[in-house]
This record gives sequence, C-alpha cells and structure tokens, in this order.
Amino acid sequence: MKKISWYVFGKFSRAFLMCLVTVLTIYLVVDFFEKLRKFLKYDADLTVIFSFFVYRIPEIAFLLAPLAALMASILTVGGLNQTREITAMRSCGLSFYQIAIPFFVFGGLVSVVGLSLTAVLIPLANIKAEYVQSVLIQNKPEPLLLTPERLWLRVGRKHLLRIDSVTEDGFRLNGIHQYTLDDRFSLKEILEGEWATFVDEEWVIEHVIERTFQDEERMQVNGMPRQVLSLSLTPDDFQNWLTQSPEHMSLYQLHDYIQRVIEDGHSPHRF
Repeated sequence: MKKISWYVFGKFSRAFLMCLVTVLTIYLVVDFFEKLRKFLKYDADLTVIFSFFVYRIPEIAFLLAPLAALMASILTVGGLNQTREITAMRSCGLSFYQIAIPFFVFGGLVSVVGLSLTAVLIPLANIKAEYVQSVLIQNKPEPLLLTPERLWLRVGRKHLLRIDSVTEDGFRLNGIHQYTLDDRFSLKEILEGEWATFVDEEWVIEHVIERTFQDEERMQVNGMPRQVLSLSLTPDDFQNWLTQSPEHMSLYQLHDYIQRVIEDGHSPHRF
C-alpha cells in the first residue's frame, strides 16, 4: 500500500482498537454486575469469579468485533472529513475506491483473525469458562473426560463409566460401558448396555451384557434385558453441562460431530 493508505490504515486500526476496548469493557461491566449476585449465592471467591469473565473475553470480543469495526469506520471517515483530508486526497487524484482500500484490507484481516480464533482459542476458553462456572463456582461434579465422541465419569471409588452420547433433553444415554475395578486397580467387571433411560428417578439400562473376570484366564458372561444403573446425576445435569455445545468445539471437532449426528439419523441444523 502507498504511504497515504498506510496512514488511513493506521487511523482506522487505532479507532477500531479503541472502540473494541470500549464496548468490551461496557459489556463486561454490565455482565459482571448481572451475574455477581447469583455467583455470590454459592460463596464463590472473587478471584474465581474474575477468572470466569477473563475466559469469556475471547468469545465476547469476537461477537463485538463487527460493531467495533462499524463504529471505527464512522469515526475514521468522520475525522478525515472534518480535517478536509478526504478532499485533499481527492484533489490528488485518488478515487473513493483507493481511499477505501485500507478499510477493506483491515476488515479482511479482522475476519481472518476471527475465523482463526473460532478454530482453537474460543472453544478452549469457553470450556474453561464452563468449568469455572459449573465446578469451581456452582460446585457441580466434574467429568473425567468430555469430548464430542464420548464422556467418562467416575462413579464412586471403584467404577468408571463411559457414555458414547447423550440426547439433547438429557433423558437418554447411548452406549453405556461401566468398568468395575478392585483395590489394586485391576479390571473385575464390564457392564455394557445399548442405552439407559431415566425412569422413576433412576437410570435403567436396556439390553445389558455383564462380563465378570474370575481370574486371568476365565470370564463369565451374562445377559439381562435391563438393569438399574447407580448414578446420582439427573437429566438436568446431562442437559446443562454434559452434552456438547457448538461453542465448546473447534471447527474440526464441530465438523466431525456434525458427521456423527448425520450418521446417527439426527438433524444437524442447530450446529
């Protein structure tokens, strides 16, 4: 770009940063006071509450960037017009298109940076914010591992539970695998079921296969139509913080998850 284009680019970038910081600060202050009373009900520490809002900054900045760009465009063009700099550029033979090139270039850069943030940083920050809110502030149980493909939970001291997927309402768990361990952390039993539903305040597994390891060489296999699963979590817990949210996935994870949803015969429109 020519020197004059760099000049306009610099003025626009400074105005954009000023507008972005301003609207971001206003949003965070309002959001902070709205959530503060609710968070204090859980006797949460202020440093933990502040960390929640820090992790929220990437997504909020991404959402407010278009507004900041619009405000910066108005301020930059207004400032150049007030000082008659646009008239001077026109008298030097520059067209309106040439004057607007820095705005288009900066807009393209903002779009590329925003797309890059949604691919990695924003999903990771959202996961950390959800962890702080659910586990550190609201004192909810923490999953051992949560991915778009499966969920791992610790049930008591001797059981590990793997769930392949959870329905949106949280009332059905698909692909149940419960592993029972002994005091030496050796595998003693595997309980598998096609799905589990929440009936009469308890989880009931359907089409159950139970494998019991009697020693290193012998294994006993039993089949049952259904069995009660000892699990304290309710459908609300699964619906609120165990099911996957698009905001918590990178672009690659979101693509893979959409393909899985389509293969399972469900609608992917909300993603």
